[in-house]
Amino acid sequence: MLPLDPGMCLMNSYLRNTTMKAASQKLLFLILFALLSTGAQAQAIGKVTGHTTDAQSKMVEFSNVSLLKAADSTLVKGALGDANGYFEIEQVPVGSYLISVSSLAYKRLFTPVFTLAEGQTEVSLGNLQLADAAHQLGEVKVTATKPLIEQQIDRIVVNVENSIVSAGNTALEVLEKSPGVYVDKDGAISLKGKANVLVMINDKPTYVSSSDLAVLLKNMQASQVEKIEIMTNPPAKYDAAGNAGIINIKMKKNQNMGLNGSWNAGTRLGLFTRANGQAVNFIKENAGLNLNYRQGKVNLFGSLSADNGKTPQTQQITRRFGEADQLQTSFSQLSEKTSESRLVNYKAGADFFLTNKTVVGVLFNGMASKNDQQYNSDTRIAYPAAGLDTTVYTKGNLDNTWLNNAVNLNFKHVLDSTGQEITADVDYAQFNNSSLQQYRTTKYDELDILRQIRNEDGNTGSDIFIRSGKLDYTRPLPNKAKLEAGLKTSWVTSQNDMQFFFLNNEARQPLLDPLRTRDFEYREHIQAAYVSYAKEWSKISVQLGLRAENTNGQGTLQGVRLLKRNYTNLFPSVFLSKHLNDKNQLVFSYSRRIDRPNYEDLNPFLYFLDPYTYNRGNEYLRPQFTNAVELSHTYNNNITTTINYSRTTDVISDFLEQDVRTKTTYLTELNIGLQENYGVAMSVPMPITKWWTSNTYVNVFHNRYAGDVPRLGQTKLGGDSTYMQRLNTSATTWTLNSVHQISLPKGFAAELSGTYRSRFLQESQLYGQPMGAVSVGVQKKLMNNRATLKLNVSDVFWTNYFRGNFQFNDIDVSVLNKRESRVARLTFTYRFGSSKVAAARARKSGLEEERGRIKSGN
Repeated sequence: MLPLDPGMCLMNSYLRNTTMKAASQKLLFLILFALLSTGAQAQAIGKVTGHTTDAQSKMVEFSNVSLLKAADSTLVKGALGDANGYFEIEQVPVGSYLISVSSLAYKRLFTPVFTLAEGQTEVSLGNLQLADAAHQLGEVKVTATKPLIEQQIDRIVVNVENSIVSAGNTALEVLEKSPGVYVDKDGAISLKGKANVLVMINDKPTYVSSSDLAVLLKNMQASQVEKIEIMTNPPAKYDAAGNAGIINIKMKKNQNMGLNGSWNAGTRLGLFTRANGQAVNFIKENAGLNLNYRQGKVNLFGSLSADNGKTPQTQQITRRFGEADQLQTSFSQLSEKTSESRLVNYKAGADFFLTNKTVVGVLFNGMASKNDQQYNSDTRIAYPAAGLDTTVYTKGNLDNTWLNNAVNLNFKHVLDSTGQEITADVDYAQFNNSSLQQYRTTKYDELDILRQIRNEDGNTGSDIFIRSGKLDYTRPLPNKAKLEAGLKTSWVTSQNDMQFFFLNNEARQPLLDPLRTRDFEYREHIQAAYVSYAKEWSKISVQLGLRAENTNGQGTLQGVRLLKRNYTNLFPSVFLSKHLNDKNQLVFSYSRRIDRPNYEDLNPFLYFLDPYTYNRGNEYLRPQFTNAVELSHTYNNNITTTINYSRTTDVISDFLEQDVRTKTTYLTELNIGLQENYGVAMSVPMPITKWWTSNTYVNVFHNRYAGDVPRLGQTKLGGDSTYMQRLNTSATTWTLNSVHQISLPKGFAAELSGTYRSRFLQESQLYGQPMGAVSVGVQKKLMNNRATLKLNVSDVFWTNYFRGNFQFNDIDVSVLNKRESRVARLTFTYRFGSSKVAAARARKSGLEEERGRIKSGN
C-alpha cells in the first residue's frame, strides 16, 4: 500500500527546494518564471455562461463549448461543461459572438449572434437544448473505420482493435507486427534497428526489465489494446531515457454511463516440434473483464485478465574454441525448456470531478505471476583428433514468482477557459521477484563412465522500490503558441540477494558457493526540469524543448560501496513542420537522449546456466548518450517517407567472451565506444478496391559498432586492461511489414499479414539470419454487432525463429532458437452497456524512465 503521508511529505519537500545544483537548471527556472509572469495581451472584461440539456430536459454533461467571432466564425476560446451541464467562458473582450456546442450522440448546436457590450460583465445564454443524433451516428458506424496504421506528424499509430489477426494474440506478438519494431529471441524490443526502447502502457512506464517486460506482454491479451503509438524522437516532456524512442501501448477505455463493459474468452493451440521430431501441442486459455461505472461526478473503473498455459522452446548452441586458427575443442549443446505460466493483471481506479475545473484521481494496477520452468541440456565436448571426449547432462527446475504493484495519485486543475492547467502526480511502486533454482549435472567421459555428479540449489530475491513526484504546467499563449514546463523527482532503491549451494561427490553437506552468493544494493535519485515552447504560423510549426536531469547514484556490495556517481546533463529537442502545399509536408526533428544502466546490470553477480555458461553483471557501466535527427515527408496525408540518423557514444552492449583454458563462455555488458544507425523508411497505405485495403511499411537501415574491447581471456571490466582489441562490426538490414484487410458479406471480414527481416546485427557481435512470418485471420460480427468471434493462425509456416552466430576474432558461436510462434487462436468478445459519456481520464504517471531499468535475474 502507498504510505500517503510520507508521499505527500516527499512532494512538499521537493517543491520547497527548487534550487538546482547545476547552473543550467537555474537558467531553466529563470526562463520559466519570466514566461509564466507574462500577462494577457487583451484586457478581459466579461464572461459567457449557459446550461446544456437534451430533448427530455436531462443534463448533458461535459459538452464541448466553443466561443466564435460573429464576423468570420473563427475560434476565440473554448470551454468544457461540468457534470451538471453548466459552462462558463471567462475573460471575454467586448464584441459580437456566437456559441457552438457539441457532445457525443447529439447534433452540433449553434446559437444566434449575441453581443457583449462595454461595461457588461456577463452574458447568460440560459438553457441550450441539444437534439439527439442517434440516427446520424448509425450512419457513421457503417462508413467510418480507422485505418490499421496511421502516420501522424510525430508518431506512427497502429490501431490494434481493427486487426483481425491480433485477436487472441498477445501484446508482444502485436508489437512484432508493428512498423519498425523488432522483438528478438529473448523478448528484447528494438525500433528501427536500435535497442533501449522505452515501453509505456497508457502513458505509464512498464517498470520491468526487458526479460520481465517480455513476460508481461506475452501474457497481455491484444483484445485489451486499443492502439500502439511509436515515437522515434519524443519531446522534452518525456524522460530523456531511451535512445531508440518510445512505444506507448494504449489500452481500451470504457466510454459508457452507468455500469457497463466487456468480457472476452479465448483458447489457443500451439503447434511446436522439438529437435528430435516430437510434436508438442499445448492448449492455453485466457479471459478478461473490463468494467466501468459512471454516475454524476464519480467514475469508477477496473479490469481483470488472466492467462494460463505451457510454452515449449528449443535452443541449439555450437561453440568452437581455438588459438591461432587451430580448432582445439567444439561444444554442441541442445537445450529443451518448457515453461508453465499463470498470470493475472489487475487495475482499479476512480476519478472525482470536484468542480468543472478540478479532477482528483487514484489508480492502482499490478501483476501477479508464477512461472515454472523445466530445463534439460545435453552438451557434447569433442576434440578434432580424438573425437568425443565428455558428455554433460544438466537437468534443472526454475520457479519464478513476480508480484508488481503500483499506485498513482493524480490531480488536474484548469485555471481558465483558455486551456491553462496544472497537473500533478505522486507515484509509489514496489516490485518483488523471487526464484528457486535446482540443477543436477552429471558428467561422463569418452567411455561413457560417470565421472562427476553435481547438485546445486539457489534462491534469489529482488526488491525494488520507486517513489516519484512530478508537476506539469501548460499555458496557451496568444497567436497559436503554447508553453509547457514541469518538474520531476524520483527515488529508487534496488535490493538484490542471491545464495547458491552445491553438493558434489566429495561433499555430503551443502556448501555455500562464495562466487555466487552476494548482497547488492543500489540507490538512485534523479531530479529533472523541462520547458517547451510551441508556435504555429500559417504553414510552419515549431516546438523547442530543453530538459535538465541530475543523477545521483550509489551501489554497495556486501555493505562495501562499489560506486558513487553524480552527473548533470542537458537534453535539447527541436521539431519543425513545413506545409509545402496542400499535398506535401516536411517534418524535421532532433533530440538528445540518455540510457542509464539497468539496476541488475550494475550487480556483479554470476548467473550460471550450466558449468560452462554464465552471465556476469558489471558495476563499472556508464550511461550512454544518443543524438538523433529525422526528416520525414508526407504526401497527401497518406504516404510518408522518413530518413533518420543517430550516433550513440559509450554504447552499452552485450559482450560475449570465451576462455580457451577453462572452456567457459560468459556474457556481460560493456561500454564499447559508439554505435551509428542510419536508414530510410516508407509507409504506404493503399486502398486496392472498395472491399480490400492494404498498408505496407518498408525500412532499410545500417548499424555499425566501433570501439575498444577486452582481448580474449583478459577482461578487466573497469576498463584498465592493457589487453585491448578493436571492434568494428556492421550490417545493412531491410524489413517489410504488409497488412491486407478484406471486407466480406454477411458480417464477415478477413486479414492477411506478413513480416520479413533480412540479415541483421544485434548488439555488437551477434549476426541474425533472415526471418519472417505469415499470419491469417477471419472474424464474424454477432448479436447485433455487440459480439465478435475471431479465428486466426499466426506464423502459418513456422519461419519466425532465430538463427545467428557470434563471430569476432577467436569467438565462434552459432545459435538456433525455436519458440512457439505458430499458434491457432479462437476468441469471443462481448460488449454491453450504453455509450453516452466520455471515457475515464487518461493520465501519465511520473515513472516514465525508472520502469524500463528494472531487470530480474531469472
